Amino acid sequence: MAGFPEIKNTRRLILLFAAISVLLVGISIASLLYLNNTMNKLSASLYNDVYQNSELILNADRDLYQSALALHTAINANINSEERSKLSQDFEENNAQAKQRLGMASYNINSVENPFSGMRQSERLLTQLKDVLENVDGPFQTWKDTGRDLISQRVQSNWNPKSFSPLQTNALLEQVRDPLDQAEQLIDDYARQVTQEFRDKKSSLFALYSLFLFLLVLVIIYLCRKLITLQNEMLEEKSLYQLIGETMSDFIILTDPNGLILYASPSHSGLLGYIPSKGAPLSNYIREAEITWAKLKSVVQAPPRISELRMRSVEGHWVWLETKVTPIKGSGAFPAQFMLVSREITQRKQYEERLHKLAFYDHLTAIPNRAHFKMYMENLINQPEERKQNIALALLDCDRFKQLNDTLGHLAGDEFLQLLSRELQQTVKGSGQAFRIGGDEFAVVLHRFTSPEMLDEILARLLQLFNKSWSINQGSSFHTSASIGVSLYPQHGSSINELLRAADLAMYRSKNHGGNEANLYSELVDEEYSDQPK
Repeated sequence: MAGFPEIKNTRRLILLFAAISVLLVGISIASLLYLNNTMNKLSASLYNDVYQNSELILNADRDLYQSALALHTAINANINSEERSKLSQDFEENNAQAKQRLGMASYNINSVENPFSGMRQSERLLTQLKDVLENVDGPFQTWKDTGRDLISQRVQSNWNPKSFSPLQTNALLEQVRDPLDQAEQLIDDYARQVTQEFRDKKSSLFALYSLFLFLLVLVIIYLCRKLITLQNEMLEEKSLYQLIGETMSDFIILTDPNGLILYASPSHSGLLGYIPSKGAPLSNYIREAEITWAKLKSVVQAPPRISELRMRSVEGHWVWLETKVTPIKGSGAFPAQFMLVSREITQRKQYEERLHKLAFYDHLTAIPNRAHFKMYMENLINQPEERKQNIALALLDCDRFKQLNDTLGHLAGDEFLQLLSRELQQTVKGSGQAFRIGGDEFAVVLHRFTSPEMLDEILARLLQLFNKSWSINQGSSFHTSASIGVSLYPQHGSSINELLRAADLAMYRSKNHGGNEANLYSELVDEEYSDQPK
């Protein structure tokens, strides 16, 4: 029965799990497509970046060619000084532009890094390319210096045409252009190699990802099969538990930690006339405060406990149940559920209540008796120090009660005692408790007063209650009063007997003064009346 909520929600759990599984597969496929698109873009970007450097090298080669044309024209042609100066400037500008483009290409190539580790062939080509570009600087500087010298010699008057060798100049130029051609070839090889390695890496990743996706689908299928098997087992278990709950005579209720009913056995119908509603708070049906959920949670670490509670029947009367409360622990600090297994004890409780009344309540007046008085006093005296209160014990004796019995009879006396007891209870209500301890003698225990003045006011009300005429015996009138003796705890005694003795002596003093008087015990009273018969 502890698994009823899980049984109900298993189908919903399977649907939720299936939805999550489909979502995971969809996310995996989308991730795979996204990875493919990202790798294609990365490959294309790297490929384009590399070919931009190839274009820089190609333009630098064209600049060198233009500088060579300017050099040959400035030396061989019959031109004036102004035109030669213009060609010399073109030579310098073309070389400077070639130098700038080669520097930019070299910087870009040195900044290139392979996006994946392990691409050894492309890394080797990239290293060769960097080395080739670094080796261009020497021949290029020689080419510039030689061209400048030739142009500066050409403008001099002692110029010797034989000092200029076109073949030698072209050889210097080729020393610069050969590394550029080699660099262009390496750039092309590197771009193709990176593209091929990207394809290989992508194929490996796709194969690995496909294997992972396949394993994920297998795990999802396995878990779905396990959930379905578990659901079938739980349904069989539910049927078994339901059969037990419907056929047993005990009353079973299962609640969640907040006291909401999860299950109530059909046996409640025969006892209460209804079955407690599922989802309703258990507090709607029970009366006892001890079954509050704060107290129920306190038994999580304790063994199952027995509680007595009452549930209202469909006719409105209360049915007593003896209930075993068992916490069914969950995964957290508090139980996941509470199980209440009950049996009816209404007749036993009624019998116990009658015995209790016979033992602790006066059979004539129905107020607490002498045994109840002793128990009440012991409870007050034995309170912990921090909870102890001032206690006043007042003994009350009805003046002229014997005269009432002698003149109107004992039935009239009993009627008077019943009337007096009811009014006495009302008078001390909220301040203490009244007891009949014998015949016409009553005891009042006062423990809710805060000052002597408040105590005097209560005693004055008691005297006023007695000092009046009573209509009894179908219209007969009887006037009485009371003699009251008061002792205080702990001033006049630390035990019940000591307090009773002190209050009894004080009451005797009141009687000796003619009644209708309340006296507080003192040492003077003790000396005056302790040896006199009452």
